[in-house]
Amino acid sequence: SSDLIINKSRTLISTILIGSLISILCSCATLPSTTAPLNKNISWSARQKQTRQITHWKLQGAITVRTPKQALTANINWQQQSRRRYHIYLFGPLGIGSVIIRGQPSLVTLQNADGAIFKAATPEHLLQQELGWTLPISNLYYWIRGLPVPGLPAKKQFDSYHHLIYLQQNGWCIHYLQYTGVNNQDLPSKLSLQYPHLSLHVIISRWDIS
Repeated sequence: SSDLIINKSRTLISTILIGSLISILCSCATLPSTTAPLNKNISWSARQKQTRQITHWKLQGAITVRTPKQALTANINWQQQSRRRYHIYLFGPLGIGSVIIRGQPSLVTLQNADGAIFKAATPEHLLQQELGWTLPISNLYYWIRGLPVPGLPAKKQFDSYHHLIYLQQNGWCIHYLQYTGVNNQDLPSKLSLQYPHLSLHVIISRWDIS
């Protein structure tokens, strides 16, 4: 009947609109920072010294996790308060609901969408134990800023402005695909991390180091 056709049409239009809205929201959540890198012509030692002065920050973006069994995507809000104090909030279409990771010296907690809290000595062990995959959070304290972890062997490659563009360290291979200008210096806004049987892709839409 005509009513049935109209109802089906309305359902189809609603589905298309909802799908389009979801696509728009997802694309907004994963847009990289639009500020171009400053590309100052400085040495690696000078760039490294400047970046090391950033010890606390807030960032927003998106992360994709790929394992042989699954591919997951989530938004990420990360607040770093000091070397071992941080708050990382993963939410969105992760497949497991929201996850809050809180770090402090000698203790890391993970709170899942049901409010259950789990504890461990390191974030890597905790994530592997509870989610079945891990983020190298301890090393990401350095890697996310475009720095190698001090004291660990590393293979490094740079561009002509001495941005770190490739880093091999602690079993991980990190490709720095894009930098953005933040408070008169350049920070990574897109990077890819590879580990045996695990791949991470991070897009940072906003840095706040004020």
